Amino acid sequence: MIPLTTLLLGIWLVLAGVHLGLPLFYFTWMKRRAYGKSYGLNIVGDFSYLPSVTVIVPTYNEATVISRKLRDIAQSNYPKDRLDVIVVDGGSTDNTVEEAWKSIKLGVVKGEVLEEAERQGKTVGLNRGLKHATGEMVCFSDAECEWDKDALRNAVKYFSDPMIGSVSGIHETRLDRKALSVKVEDSYRSIYRMLRIAESKVHSTPVAEGEIQLFRRGQFVEFDTSIGGDDTCAALCMVEKGFRSISAEDVIFYEPTPLSWRARFSQKVRRGQHVVQAFLKHRGLVRRKGIFSRVIFPMEIFLYVINPLLFPVFLATTLFLAIISLPFAVFVGIATILAFLILPLSKAALTHITNNLTMLMALVKEVKGEKQLVWTKIEENRSKPLAEIPVATG
Repeated sequence: MIPLTTLLLGIWLVLAGVHLGLPLFYFTWMKRRAYGKSYGLNIVGDFSYLPSVTVIVPTYNEATVISRKLRDIAQSNYPKDRLDVIVVDGGSTDNTVEEAWKSIKLGVVKGEVLEEAERQGKTVGLNRGLKHATGEMVCFSDAECEWDKDALRNAVKYFSDPMIGSVSGIHETRLDRKALSVKVEDSYRSIYRMLRIAESKVHSTPVAEGEIQLFRRGQFVEFDTSIGGDDTCAALCMVEKGFRSISAEDVIFYEPTPLSWRARFSQKVRRGQHVVQAFLKHRGLVRRKGIFSRVIFPMEIFLYVINPLLFPVFLATTLFLAIISLPFAVFVGIATILAFLILPLSKAALTHITNNLTMLMALVKEVKGEKQLVWTKIEENRSKPLAEIPVATG
């Protein structure tokens, strides 16, 4: 009969191989496959392709940031006569509408404000904006984020290749990195930024960033208002239609990272839950052929859904083995110390732990039916202009 310790050690090795080894293999494989390579597109590189663009900005009580947002769009390195903005307000109780109209009437940017009687959720507002959009391209963006001045022009150029259906950007942090919560978020972003770019260069990435996301008007009709994850859902919709959905490394946006752990956790749980909702809606993609459906999308489902469920099982098995086996306890102790002393390992470890914890909570909320289609904004993200916050480096 196999001793209990030996049996548990065998189970632990299998769990470690799946829970830790499989993601590590995927990240390493993707990085090597895409390193130094292009997106494999036939694009016009001289920026002569300049279609008209309608930027849709959904708002709810964004009076403190909407004027800054419209100025930021206006300062984009893109022809002003090819650019207009639609602000869709979801029943704000502050001066969002007045501030938006003020900027438009002052000529900061060409556009209009559409008002809804009550708050119904972001996707409802985006759908209304889509119906009023007139640009050849449609761009979605959140009110609290800012763009690099070349972000819009760089995003548009990829659509000169007809195979592109969706382009989203890459997040850069503009916050004081002394806060541990920001360091952890920066670590998470750096790892997944690499993955999004690598997946995009191989074919497509299923997870998009709604702070700046572009489509050809007409190719994307409307959002499903019964779920969240508008950005990811839209990107997957384009893949279903036979297009590529990419994250472009030269399309940069800046968004505040919550300084408090509570705000950061709440934000990541909501975003993680919305990604899961989008994955479930488009799960049929795994039955198709090609590297996206056979490798990329299944691995992302594993990372967002299956691996978080393995996390408590792996942790419990590790703790129990450490209790009954002194040599194993010593091994785990040394491995843990090394993981948090060596900087690259500590970043990966913190990212792994926090990501799995937030996704576990997201899955719990999804099972309980708490869709979070309408949520409480993180006010600290809107309390200070991004231009006044030091840019993170390193």
